[in-house]
Amino acid sequence: MTEFDKFLGMNRPITRRDFLQGMALGVAGAALACQRPPRVNAAVRPAFYPPEASGLRGQDMASTQLGHLVRDDVYLNQNENSVDTGEAYDLIVIGAGLSGLSAVHVYQQAQKNARILLLDNHDDFGGHARRNTFHWNDSTLIAPGGTFALEDVDDSPPEALAIFKSIGIDLDRIPGFRDTDFKKRFNLSSGVFFDPRVYAGIAPTWRNKFYDIPYEEFFAGAPLSAEARRELIEFFTTRKHFLPETPDLEAALAEISWEKFIRERMGLGDHAVRFANMYATDLLGLGCDAVSALEAYHIGPGFFGMGGEGFYEAGGILRYGYAPQHRFPDGNHTVARHLLKAILPLAVPGPGTMEGIFNSRIDYAALDLPKNRVRVRLRSVAVRVENRDNQNGGGAVVHYVQPDGRLFRVRARSVIVSAWGMAAKHIVPELPAEQFRALDQYRYCSAVYINVLLRHWRPMAELGLFDMFLPDGYCTWMNISDPLQVGDYRPEYHPDKPTVLSMYKYLYQPGYDPTEQMQLARLALEHKPFEDFEREIRMELNLMFGSWGFDAADDILALTVNRWGHGYNFFKAPTPYAGRAHPPYERGRRKLGRISFAGADAAGNPWSQSAMQQGWRAAQEQLEYA
Repeated sequence: MTEFDKFLGMNRPITRRDFLQGMALGVAGAALACQRPPRVNAAVRPAFYPPEASGLRGQDMASTQLGHLVRDDVYLNQNENSVDTGEAYDLIVIGAGLSGLSAVHVYQQAQKNARILLLDNHDDFGGHARRNTFHWNDSTLIAPGGTFALEDVDDSPPEALAIFKSIGIDLDRIPGFRDTDFKKRFNLSSGVFFDPRVYAGIAPTWRNKFYDIPYEEFFAGAPLSAEARRELIEFFTTRKHFLPETPDLEAALAEISWEKFIRERMGLGDHAVRFANMYATDLLGLGCDAVSALEAYHIGPGFFGMGGEGFYEAGGILRYGYAPQHRFPDGNHTVARHLLKAILPLAVPGPGTMEGIFNSRIDYAALDLPKNRVRVRLRSVAVRVENRDNQNGGGAVVHYVQPDGRLFRVRARSVIVSAWGMAAKHIVPELPAEQFRALDQYRYCSAVYINVLLRHWRPMAELGLFDMFLPDGYCTWMNISDPLQVGDYRPEYHPDKPTVLSMYKYLYQPGYDPTEQMQLARLALEHKPFEDFEREIRMELNLMFGSWGFDAADDILALTVNRWGHGYNFFKAPTPYAGRAHPPYERGRRKLGRISFAGADAAGNPWSQSAMQQGWRAAQEQLEYA
């Protein structure tokens, strides 16, 4: 270890286990010779509690490598090698995210005695809705390891609203978990970091009140040239209509990238593009060169005079409109917990209230017990799903593999594939050509959600920072622990007490088309070891806060890096406008006999309520066979 690494604290005994449940498979099928039926709950050791695991989390390498073997058709002709578990179910759902859990819940509501198996490739349930839990002395702090909040709840599909009600989530009560005086008590606001590596010739500089004062005032005090300040003020405050003669505004915006719109229509340059990247990556996972101006119209600055939705006017001042109020400390993992409580109460001990379910310690050992009418089998990757003709008993059969290479098959009356579209096209061999082509248009950005347990957050308090934005920085944005208190979960939110600094990083590659950006980012992410992440994070935090007393070696207590190589979904269509009458997600989700398709992909967007709606739809499709 170098002296510089020691200076950063790389040798300090923090909680950083690179915990990998299962082994990488060097040769496909290496363990097939020692097949045996699965043990009860063999997928998770009771001593292992996934939310408390640190190091690399999110999509682990075991499930990723198995998924790549499926992609490469390694299991295409392995049916004869699979071991029959001897089980038969009314329904098998592939994917224990919010959509898959919703599908099970809806099906179970209609068929109280149904036997259901839920398979998931990861070591935890919830899909992208994950929880990271940190313990330090007498403090427990919880942060989201994936989905951040329930957004736009007033626009939720009615199916999602019905599910929320049936599982005991009172949307009106969620904002009440927030300490609304917290920011005022400590004089905190939003801030922007002006990085000397981006803006040459300046010292590391924070400027706060990004969303609290007029943009003219904010940028007037920024450590930038007069030209840069002028450009940014224009970008954020313009009320011009840049396409006044265009008869079809949406079509015109869809045909041009946001970067091109900024440079050619607005007449602005690199300074505006840097801030545009901040908005584009946060909400879409791509740089503004790969995002259409139509998508930016709904989220970003520059469009107010054209009817854009990203900003609103208050007191004659333009303000940013994104401020989700419906969130739990773990993001949307609590929604997954409510769904699990509804379908398998034994696994979520304690009261069925929002407070009780949030604070329950999940009994992972109870997920896959033989006595359960609903069984949840983690670390089980579906490799083949096919309808069975009546001569072979009808229904469907699912083949799945576990990280040690053992391959199994199990029968069901119906199957719901609540997985990524890019996975579904590989595991359902009988897909019609048109449906396969639709699923082949799915693409995914890469995201990294980093949670750093800090000994204290005095530097942020001195700077007046709660949420922080980094144009062209290491991550898009970050925030200290949201002041949320749910039942017995009542951390002390004080600058001298521990906090979790959450950092949201999106891997985009400017200059490439969206598909290339995503492939390059995912490749880089999959080959990056935890040690490299840790070193980068320590260096970045020292740069950003070192002048205000932060020392990465002393102040970092634990670190969890949630890798999502397949994050937000995206479509390969030439523009978002192309093919709108028959979008690929509608063609890709068509029922195929006893096989239905769910997941956020089936909705064409990455939002949680849409995923739940698709679970409801898929369950209704298969209930006709119940």
